[in-house]
Amino acid sequence: MTAARHKHEAQIDRVAWAKSLILFGMGIYLALLMLTGNLDNYINLRFAWLVVVGALLFVLLGLVNLYSCLHPQAKEHSHRHYQISWDIILVVAFPLLLAILIPSRALGIEAVNGGVSLSPVGISSVTRSPLDRNILDWLREFDRAATPAQFNGSPVDVIGFVYREPLHPEDGFMIARFTLSCCVADAFPIGMPVIAAGAREYTAGEWLRVQGQLKAKAFGADFLPVVMAEAVERVDEPRQPYLYP
Repeated sequence: MTAARHKHEAQIDRVAWAKSLILFGMGIYLALLMLTGNLDNYINLRFAWLVVVGALLFVLLGLVNLYSCLHPQAKEHSHRHYQISWDIILVVAFPLLLAILIPSRALGIEAVNGGVSLSPVGISSVTRSPLDRNILDWLREFDRAATPAQFNGSPVDVIGFVYREPLHPEDGFMIARFTLSCCVADAFPIGMPVIAAGAREYTAGEWLRVQGQLKAKAFGADFLPVVMAEAVERVDEPRQPYLYP
């Protein structure tokens, strides 16, 4: 009986040490996301304070659990009241393992499911000059307009990735970005139609800077403002690829 009890307590000790390791690991991982600048691949940075709080809580819980592992009275209390099995430890550890093994990156064209929207996300009272507007700004302007033709001749300078659908013309594509309200779980792809010489030279998912003028015309099944490209330049993915409503 004594040997069985000793074996059982040794098992609990191992689980407790594993729990401490996972708690410290989660805290360190969140801290590294902030320090490396990769946090904005996952959330809107206005919620970064929640990650700071989460990292501190994980480290604090790790310290409390470590204390219970090292001090006899706390260990005895833990053995009596907080027994956790290995299967629960493994379930909790799995997300941390995935986070470590899978490189951090922003959403790209492979995350587009169901097409790119031509409708704006959210509302904005900020007025920007045409050359300062991004894709989201332009869609908001289009949504407020009485007719697509009122933008004819307006200059455009936007950055996004190439997206295509079967109905798009041979010389056309969408220049797209993801919007992010809270986190990648609510990411939403939006885009503007583009007509450009040599459009088929540009690969789906490739990041471009498109400069040109707007013209109301048919694009696929819609009649809307279309960017008539005058200059198309391949660019690197922006450090912050998302647009925030």
